Amino acid sequence: MDYRDRCYQSFVSKHWNYVHVLSREEFDFHAELYSKTYLAHLPRDKQALILDVACGAGHFLYFLKKQGYTKIAGIDISQEQLDIARKMGVDVVQKADMFKYLAKNKGKYELIIANDIIEHLTKNEVIQLLDAIYAALKPGGKVIINTENAASLFGASRVFIDFTHEQGFTPISLSQVLRVCDFEQVRIYPNSPVHSFSSWVRVQMWKVVERMLKMFLVIECGLGKGLKKRDILLEPRMFAVAEKVKA
Repeated sequence: MDYRDRCYQSFVSKHWNYVHVLSREEFDFHAELYSKTYLAHLPRDKQALILDVACGAGHFLYFLKKQGYTKIAGIDISQEQLDIARKMGVDVVQKADMFKYLAKNKGKYELIIANDIIEHLTKNEVIQLLDAIYAALKPGGKVIINTENAASLFGASRVFIDFTHEQGFTPISLSQVLRVCDFEQVRIYPNSPVHSFSSWVRVQMWKVVERMLKMFLVIECGLGKGLKKRDILLEPRMFAVAEKVKA
């Protein structure tokens, strides 16, 4: 049996149960975070067709339902995670191979979500997935991709927190591969929402640390005298928003 198949069959019982609570409170907490981070990037039309690729236990779909989106769907290969999603009232999920599913639904979606999946793929599979997502989007449709930021201070520990992670991305490499797959208007954002007073304090402390880290990078790499374009993002997690502009 392939190591990924073996891990995914017991993803909850052998992994997630040790790092997640998987309760209603956790889902509500994530929904609050998502509303502060992603709301501005969602379609205005609540009837928009939205697909969550590798939806896991359905945290993002739970958030979309709370926001009033009605034409949403999620796919995943982990039956354990899909069972949790259904227990949380997220019944718009099904077990499916994402490559085969996307191939059957070309030009269909206004938005496709790909949270915490590209780091599980080989480089060839990343290209294959992004090409398939591009084909499944309508012209003007968007993709949102959330992943670990390998450029962060403890990037290696974030990237390899899961045995099934194959690789890591920096803001620059994530932008690169999206452009290679013909996406346009590629934007990378830090994933660091403020959701309470304590988190606001953490963000203020982070800003101090971030300035120190950026100073270190200037010392290490120099300023480039205007010859280099560098978009420095050092938060531990990041997400990309990109568009399919052409028909």
